[in-house]
Amino acid sequence: MNETSQKILEAAICVFARDGVAGATTREIARTARVNEVTLFRYFKNKNELLRRVVARCSESFEHVFAEASFETRADLRRTVLAYATIYMSVLHENEDFVRTFLGELNRHPKLCRSLFIESSKPARQKFIAYLQAAQKRRLVRRNLDVTTAADAFTGMLLAGVIRRPLTEAVYRNEDYVKTCLELFFKGIEA
Repeated sequence: MNETSQKILEAAICVFARDGVAGATTREIARTARVNEVTLFRYFKNKNELLRRVVARCSESFEHVFAEASFETRADLRRTVLAYATIYMSVLHENEDFVRTFLGELNRHPKLCRSLFIESSKPARQKFIAYLQAAQKRRLVRRNLDVTTAADAFTGMLLAGVIRRPLTEAVYRNEDYVKTCLELFFKGIEA
């Protein structure tokens, strides 16, 4: 991705977070990116394509964790899931306004948001599930565990932490929340 398309995507994140799906316009995204709208359309065919790339970009940030991850020992399993959780939480925090707006848009644009979310998060989700299945074959993860549901439950816990953070940040630190999520997850999945 070149500098101009990167600039447009960063502007899109800001505009979508501030204005929502319906309120965001390619004109405003181009203005925020300091490019003209024709330039924006050279890189992205329409607003939905921009939204899809924004969501995909967030997902791509953490899917590499499982590419070469080892699953020989319990320590490998824990290290890999910790790396995933750390990067996932970092991406959520960096894009918190966008995440909140995107979740809010689910009610107004359910078909679009669901398809974008499912399409863009699928590669990372599938890699997490495949990693847990491989660890299951090595007997690091309980054999009778539905790893698809376990992966979704863990990711959901992390997402909930970001959503609840304004309510809980005075009670406990984000790092403590992640640590607790990891412990609960490992207690539930390990053989």
